[in-house]
This record gives sequence, C-alpha cells and structure tokens, in this order.
Amino acid sequence: MGEGATVLVLAPADDGEANQVTTQLTRRGVAFFRLDTAAFPTSCTVTAELGPSGWHGTVTTPEGTLDLGAVEAVLYRQPSPFGLPAGLNPSERRFAQVEARFGLGGLLASLPARWVPGTPGRVADAEYKPLQLAAAVRCGLTPPPTLATNSPDAARSFTARHDGGAVYKAFMHKAVADDGSLALIYTSPVDPATVDRRVASTMHQFQANLAARKRCDVRVLANRHRHAAVAILSTDPHARQDFRSRYDALVYRPVDVPPQVAEGCRRYLHALDLRLGVFDFCVTDDDQWYFLECGPGAQWAWLAEEVGQAMSDLVADALLEELS
Repeated sequence: MGEGATVLVLAPADDGEANQVTTQLTRRGVAFFRLDTAAFPTSCTVTAELGPSGWHGTVTTPEGTLDLGAVEAVLYRQPSPFGLPAGLNPSERRFAQVEARFGLGGLLASLPARWVPGTPGRVADAEYKPLQLAAAVRCGLTPPPTLATNSPDAARSFTARHDGGAVYKAFMHKAVADDGSLALIYTSPVDPATVDRRVASTMHQFQANLAARKRCDVRVLANRHRHAAVAILSTDPHARQDFRSRYDALVYRPVDVPPQVAEGCRRYLHALDLRLGVFDFCVTDDDQWYFLECGPGAQWAWLAEEVGQAMSDLVADALLEELS
C-alpha cells in the first residue's frame, strides 16, 4: 500500500468478520475507513466529480471523511440496506433505494482498487449455486450428485435412486415468510413419496444425502495463496444434516486440507475472479471431500474465535497483496 493509501471497509457496524479484519489492519499500521451503507443518506454525504482518471471526491460520515482517490483496497462484506429518511411514500422509497444502489454503489464499484473477496459484480455472480457447482467440477473439486429441476418426475426418480436418499437444498437458503421477514430453509431429507406437483412451481435443487456417511463438515477460508480450515462435528441428527440448525450441538477443531482440495480451492478463486472464498465441504468416513458451496461473504469469525486461529490474517493478506 502506498503512502496515504486507505482500505475501505464496506460492512455493517456489527459485522464480526469486519471487526476482526480491522483489528488486524490496525496491528499492521494500515489506515482504513469503515462505511456502513445504513448511514446513507441520513448521516453520510457523498460528493464526487468525474475527471480524466475517473471519479474524485469524498464520503463524509460522523466518523470522518474518506478521499475516494486514496482507496487502494476494499473489504466488501454484506452491505446494510440504505437508511432512507422517514416520510417517503412507497414509490419515493423505491426510487430512492434504486438511485442509492446504482448511484453510490456504482460510484464505489468504479474505484480501481483491490476488492476482497471480489468486485460487487463478481461476488453477485459467485452467489449462483449452479455456477458454483459447475466451477467446482471444472476446478477438480467433487460435489455430491446433484439435480436442478422443476420436474416432479425427475425429482422423484433422483431421490429414489440414491442409497442414502436425497436432500432438498434451497438455492439461496432464504425464503420470505408470511409476515415478510426472512426465514432460513435448512437442508432437509426428501421422501420420494412426498414429491408432488409443487416441485413444478419453481426450480429446486436435490442432492444425494451424505449425512449417514459424514465424518464432519469443514469450512475453509482461502485466499489465492493460503487457507485455514475448521472441522465442524456433531452427533445431533439435525446438525449432521445441516449444522446451521443446531449451533449449540457443535464441536470445532482445526483440520488439515488435502493438497488436491486446497489446489482446487485456489483454482476456483481464479476461475471466478475472486480473491477470497469461504468453502463448505462434507468429509465422509472414507476421507472423501465433497464440495457443497463457496460463499464469498459467508461467516468465519465465530470459527476463528472457537479454535483460536488468526483467520483475519488471510483477509488482510488479500487486501494488502502480501503472500507470506
């Protein structure tokens, strides 16, 4: 990083991963400016003019002022919804939301900086689960047998032909509940006899159920050069199916990643033009590592705390292009 350079941290105020990374940046003597997009526009003022080399200007919050020209790296977490002012009617609110997204979002996306895990466009692309699975195969990783369909007949046939059965997995892990809130859909076993015409209503993802053969789940935080991994273990049947369903029943420990799997993760990041990824694997009793997904913005801070690993080092290295 050059003299006067700044790392822009785009993250909610309570983001644990950003908190650990900023602590690491402070230890390294690296300047950073933290921006929670929930502050815009009520307590955040942006002024920028287009010049020969792009946009130049400032972002000002109660915490200080950012010179856009000083930004050399951006930590892009999961931005908060914009904090639009009260008193807007629904149409005005929708308009303001879109203008903020494409105005402020586009301004920041134009910065010629190192984005970690990647630019907003690359991160958005990398959220597509079918794209993840195809990229994983091309990079030498092994997903479970998987079907994407809206055909009840195809779903019924797929779920019936696997010895361990099959599971349903939502493509985005979220659903809108009746009250408008977001509710998590856990990975769940599928009885072929219960597959009906509702499958035809939208796309569905089914995978071979590995729970009976599972030794542990593993979450790997990887940049393009190094990685850290934590095994997630449980004897609870629900947690073995989807560890998110029973955090109180989990045990954690550091784990080594086989060289071919680590190489596959690096190839995956290069293929999707990412500098960082959070990979989830299912490890079976016969030492097979099955790729489940890679969430560019997934959580890892709680794992670092559980096992005492300095996982934030990997993120800081990616931001600063340090390879050691």
